[in-house]
Amino acid sequence: MTTPAAQAHGLEAPDPGAYVADVTPLAAGEPLPLGAAATDGHLVAGRTRTVATLGSAAVLTLPSGLADPAALRAVTAWLRAVEHHGPGEPPSPAVTAVGAFPFDPSAPAALVVPSSTWCADDGGGRWRVDVRRRGAPRLPAGTAGPQDPGGRGSLAGPGRPHLAEVPPAADYAGAVATALDDIHAGRLHKVVLSRAVEVRLPRAPSAGALLERLWAGDTAFRPYSVPVAGGRRMVGASPELLVSRRGSEVVSHAFAGTVALADGDERAVDRLLASAKDRHEHRFVVEAIATALGPRCTRLEVPESPSVVRLRSDARLGSLLAGTLRHGDTALELLGLLHPTPAVGGVPGDAALRRIAELEPPRGFWAGAVGWVDAQGDGCWVLAIRCAVLDGTRVLVRAGAGIVADSDPKAELAETTVKLSPVLEALWPGGSALL
Repeated sequence: MTTPAAQAHGLEAPDPGAYVADVTPLAAGEPLPLGAAATDGHLVAGRTRTVATLGSAAVLTLPSGLADPAALRAVTAWLRAVEHHGPGEPPSPAVTAVGAFPFDPSAPAALVVPSSTWCADDGGGRWRVDVRRRGAPRLPAGTAGPQDPGGRGSLAGPGRPHLAEVPPAADYAGAVATALDDIHAGRLHKVVLSRAVEVRLPRAPSAGALLERLWAGDTAFRPYSVPVAGGRRMVGASPELLVSRRGSEVVSHAFAGTVALADGDERAVDRLLASAKDRHEHRFVVEAIATALGPRCTRLEVPESPSVVRLRSDARLGSLLAGTLRHGDTALELLGLLHPTPAVGGVPGDAALRRIAELEPPRGFWAGAVGWVDAQGDGCWVLAIRCAVLDGTRVLVRAGAGIVADSDPKAELAETTVKLSPVLEALWPGGSALL
């Protein structure tokens, strides 16, 4: 039953007083169930904490998604209200909610409070939090949960995949031309347009195997595997940190501006750094993040110039913004201030979102946010890109490019192909050649 207090704050949630959380420290060598979480639960791995979950103790529904600040605050209040038992009581390891928000910031969303959450942080701390209904038996202290199956299931099978471009390449280039008309007329300064590829595979892919190929332990990426609406699963490894909050410290990594890293092309990075078009596109993102976070911080470090972040198939311009919060804004509240940044939306924001809705099919969870928040208000949320949405044998892959005044439709189409290729290759070796 949803509590009146939760409803008053825009959050639809059961009574937190009906739940108890049991906190259990983990031995240094005890594995987290990464493979099981990637297949059947939630897995979100960041630089400071890895979160792996199984089961669902409660669902916290936000009818207005990220557009309702009161509901975002109420999530952390709900988590904090759950009674904690065992060593490491708050402000140590705390109850966590995990999930994904759609690209549309006002679209409904739901976060899961898992039955079991395993965490490992960069300070060496490892723990498990089990959330149960008051009066239900506690999970035995010696139960470490399912062991990691390795996530090495097969992706390939007999037959060949079928690819369908949505929209077709020519239509995407036409949409870019339309956006350029808006920019040259002064209606927009930047807009990100995406295109998708629908892949039909001979058999349903393994989420764990796909995650392993997309991530491969590369610290440039933050891997995730989460269930989304309609019984589907979104699996990806994002290079882009929307926001991380740890105590009073906040970090956001702005990305925009891309160049393909072709074999033997040693000067690609130099061209990216020298590109006025890419630096202009990048600055829109940096300024938007700084404008949103600046008033919330006593200190905010904003790089004057971007650096280059090398990924496997491309390099991107990145700027790491770091600050100290003035008050107690939670990770979810900060996410609500930032999303969508011009890295996936545009400038002006509202006008760009309207144009995207006119020129594209609904994005769903692509370019939304994936992550976690805990009872202390700490959390980590990454941009849901470089991912695939799995729906049985049907897989949807999407990529976008930022359109500014100097953009060329053919070049932007080529950029989306570069970004689509790693995911298609992870699904099926040679799959990008079918584009």
